Amino acid sequence: METILVPTDFSPAAKNAVKYALELAKFFDAKLVLVNAFSAPIANTDTMFPLDVVMPLQSVAAKNLEALKNELLLQSEKNIDIECEAEMGPAYEVIDYISKKHDVDLIVMGITGDAGIIKEHLIGSSAVKVARNIEIPTFIIPEGVKYQPIHHISFACDMEKTGQISLINVVKSFCKIFEAELEVVNVEGLEDETSYEKARTSVYIERKLEEVKHKIVYVSENKVSRGIEDYLESMPTDLLIINPKKHNIFHTLFKENVTNELAFHVHLPILAIH
Repeated sequence: METILVPTDFSPAAKNAVKYALELAKFFDAKLVLVNAFSAPIANTDTMFPLDVVMPLQSVAAKNLEALKNELLLQSEKNIDIECEAEMGPAYEVIDYISKKHDVDLIVMGITGDAGIIKEHLIGSSAVKVARNIEIPTFIIPEGVKYQPIHHISFACDMEKTGQISLINVVKSFCKIFEAELEVVNVEGLEDETSYEKARTSVYIERKLEEVKHKIVYVSENKVSRGIEDYLESMPTDLLIINPKKHNIFHTLFKENVTNELAFHVHLPILAIH
């Protein structure tokens, strides 16, 4: 990991994620790129904003980023390389643009916990949108979650979806990087029976993870998000890895809104991979 992108709107949740990203940067000896997407003045969509309107907004955003950068440098014992980017536009579009510009390896974003039914199910979160649509590993850090060494990783995996097995190498890589133990968690319906596909996937995963200390756990629950939350309550972990595409464990994404539910209610770091 050479470059870590950290979007921030300077909210408490975003600042918490920045602190988490700083610890990851020290761990990986990586560069941090702080980015703020500032809003344009309200106007018709076809209006081009003159420079004398945009520049003051960009200047304020840039000053706030520099202040945050200096704060981080004071907190860090190591000499961390930190760059700042202030861009006008919607958060997702700016994050996508800056991640390509800097050839980013990892994204770290904050999220407000227990955000409420309207925000959770109707508005959602920029962090969730980024995790779903930008194919760069993305850490989602709930507000209040502090960095701690990652010794135990849980990977939510759908054994019925063979597309999941291609992710095992990514999960394995993170386990080796953090020198962590792994639990592969599969949520199955209360009346589901073991299928040939599930058995074959399980054997494949076991073979792929021979070099990593691991085990496969089956949780019986009809609702995927609740099954994972119940598992995490009984088996604490340092990091939950998910794949937020709809053709895997989250094939019920638009029924249950699983990614949003987990991101808003699971109080530990979530790593979205593709």
